[in-house]
Amino acid sequence: MQSKFRVPLILIGALLISTLLGSSAIRLRPAPTPTAAVAVALPTDTPWPTATASPSATASASPTAFPVAATPTATATPLPWPTPDAQARTREVKVPVLMYHYVGPLPAAPDQIRIGLTILPDYFEQQLQFLQARGYTSIDFYQTQNALALGAPLPAKPIIFTFDDAYEDVYSFAFPVMQKYGYTGTVFVPTQFLDDRLAGYMSWDEAMELYHAGWRLEPHTKTHVELQNRSRDFLVYQIYGSMDTLRSHLGYQPRFFAYPSGKYDDAAIAMLKEVGYWGAVTTDSAQFHRLANGFAWGRVRVSGTETLPDLANRLGEPFP
Repeated sequence: MQSKFRVPLILIGALLISTLLGSSAIRLRPAPTPTAAVAVALPTDTPWPTATASPSATASASPTAFPVAATPTATATPLPWPTPDAQARTREVKVPVLMYHYVGPLPAAPDQIRIGLTILPDYFEQQLQFLQARGYTSIDFYQTQNALALGAPLPAKPIIFTFDDAYEDVYSFAFPVMQKYGYTGTVFVPTQFLDDRLAGYMSWDEAMELYHAGWRLEPHTKTHVELQNRSRDFLVYQIYGSMDTLRSHLGYQPRFFAYPSGKYDDAAIAMLKEVGYWGAVTTDSAQFHRLANGFAWGRVRVSGTETLPDLANRLGEPFP
């Protein structure tokens, strides 16, 4: 009896297996390739600022006449990572990086901190006239990186204009004057402030208008918090999160960073490197830069309490 039914049972089993393998319900497909992701934990110790008061008009001196350049219209485009050549370790470039915050009228009853952080519009134009008359050409950090890594040429007197915090008056007052004199700048953006449309800060439309006029937009954390002695999750949220937000707006990954209040530590630098930044700026004073200290480049603070001869002296320029 067993030998009589053995072959038919085998055949029936083979037919069933063949039918099931041909069924779309269990058809074999290659397994999907896993996608790398960065785990982000929302920190609980993030302070949020109060809304900034709208500035009111304040009188200032009339600017001195200097030549005016053509208005720039080129859109900033990303440059590839420059693989350092054999001389990269020894190169040093002099590129003053001017550090601004507010450019506009002072609000009513400002304190000394706000006065120091604010450049009045007429005084700002005097500065640009002076810098243009002394032959300065605006560049960005990507050009500086290529000069250090590859020896790429820079203008005879390069300068970088940076504006921390993306205040709205930079768009309203600094931007049109910079265009007038043929200069572009870099805005360090606390991205969550623009997301939340906080009063006193640019909108994303305004920030992108600067970008399309040839400016750079680079991260300044999400909520303008100091970064020393922080947890890894906190650093991921603030450092990677601000990069990711800007990347979604720009269409490419920004590579340079400004430490809020100039505060950082080794863990912050390690996180910057881990997520793909190429360099960062501090609030320390310096004009000469090397790749070796690329995550601690200094700047030249421009203060509302100083005069044009003071700025000229810092840059080593004669005045008038």
